[in-house]
Amino acid sequence: MRTVKILGLLVIIVAVFAVGYWNGQSTNTAGHSAATSSPQAGNIKSESSAMEGHDMSSGSVNVSPEKQQLVGIRTAVAAVRPLVKTIRTVGIVTNDETRVAQVFSKVDGWIEKLFVNYTGKLVQKGQPLFTLYSPDLVATQEEYLLALRAKQTLGSSSIKEISAGSDSLFESAHRRLSLWDISEEQINDLNKSGKPNRTLTFYSPISGFVLKKDAAQGMKVMPDKELYTITDLSTVWVNADIYENELANIRLGQRATIALSYFPGQKFSGKVTWIAPVLEEKTRTTKVRLEFANRDFKLKPEMYANVEIEVDGGKKLAIPDEAVLDSGIRKIVFIDKGDGRFAPAEVKVGSKFDGYYEILSGLSPGERIIASASFLLDSESRLTEAMGAMAGMAGMDMGETQKKAPAAAAVTEKKSGDLTLSLETQPAKPKPGENIIRLKIRDAKGAAVPDATVNITSAMTMPGMAVGKATAKHIKDGVYEATVSLAMAGTWEIGVTVQRPGQKPLQEKFTVTAAN
Repeated sequence: MRTVKILGLLVIIVAVFAVGYWNGQSTNTAGHSAATSSPQAGNIKSESSAMEGHDMSSGSVNVSPEKQQLVGIRTAVAAVRPLVKTIRTVGIVTNDETRVAQVFSKVDGWIEKLFVNYTGKLVQKGQPLFTLYSPDLVATQEEYLLALRAKQTLGSSSIKEISAGSDSLFESAHRRLSLWDISEEQINDLNKSGKPNRTLTFYSPISGFVLKKDAAQGMKVMPDKELYTITDLSTVWVNADIYENELANIRLGQRATIALSYFPGQKFSGKVTWIAPVLEEKTRTTKVRLEFANRDFKLKPEMYANVEIEVDGGKKLAIPDEAVLDSGIRKIVFIDKGDGRFAPAEVKVGSKFDGYYEILSGLSPGERIIASASFLLDSESRLTEAMGAMAGMAGMDMGETQKKAPAAAAVTEKKSGDLTLSLETQPAKPKPGENIIRLKIRDAKGAAVPDATVNITSAMTMPGMAVGKATAKHIKDGVYEATVSLAMAGTWEIGVTVQRPGQKPLQEKFTVTAAN
């Protein structure tokens, strides 16, 4: 009996010990599970919170006020404003070719006296240059005086033939003197004196500087001998070179200014008077002529000048040029959606003016955009796009919210005109580095197109990223193949240009995502 009691007590002790051990193990397991699951839950919550507000499909980003201040984000408003552009180039001062006079004697003779005897002298219109003795001039004066006396004597004759003959003889002699550049004043003096002058004085035809002198006292001259070249420098030209991409902004009559190192702080105002009709092949520039008043003769031929031509673009919708991200293919800006949210948008820009881009499409007046730190936002936007593309992939746990967001499907087939273009890559999932692009082309009837020329470009919408170019080769049955290099992971835009013989080229764009 006693043995039975002892055995029963042992059974009770063992049972109590077993129950306690089991409870302890259960508690540890629960605590361990809680400890293990709690960080995961916290991480998921944190991850979900971190991604909250990001539009994975559009690349929108949220930036807190603190971060905006840290990276120096500034905003600007798309507005209609007066646009002005200044084209800067260099030019060379030259004389006005329409204000040049050359002096010839037109008769044989000898220079007896020289009044203007050195090059560079400033002369006025009508100022004596030299006197010339010419036997022909003396004989012509005598003929003129005889014709004058005959007219005075026979001009009142009752016989018409005699009267008309005297008049005709006088007019012929007068005309001959005039053709030798004898002025009316000199002819009137000849009428008064009634005696021929041994020498005749030649005068300057314009006011200006003597830039060439081939006359010397006592020299025998011939009719074809150029004795003086006189140039009026009260107006000068400046010939400037304008690059072909700026030529469309140049108009006749535009205001222009020049500055010269010889006159610090001083500017001269003029205008555009001529645009060359041809382009210089080697420099790809066109000559543009500017005209400037030069009353004090400060501007001298062959001087170098810094030229500025003002271009008035009128009032147009514009944004600061630093707000535009240029990928080489597209122009991107970030629109301020409010509450710290910024969304990328593609815009079409026109001419670039001083500090501004003209907006042709993509923005409306009053929209607020990012004017600085756009590159940082573009980087973050690409990160969110990449994370959106990875959402739902095996092994990527981004929380319940991200799991529910469907991944964007890549379009591989598109209609372009009467053609159907199907694009695929090898490998099927592109990776950073070289990838093969295959393009299948079918016409409206579904037949293969084997006679096209296909060019392919690859680019990321990121400033400074070079555009890759390749020409695809026809493999068979309307399938064209090219190797392109995707330099880094991310979304790439594949541009396709299809040129068929005798038809206009067709262009289409595809998107592929390279992932490690």
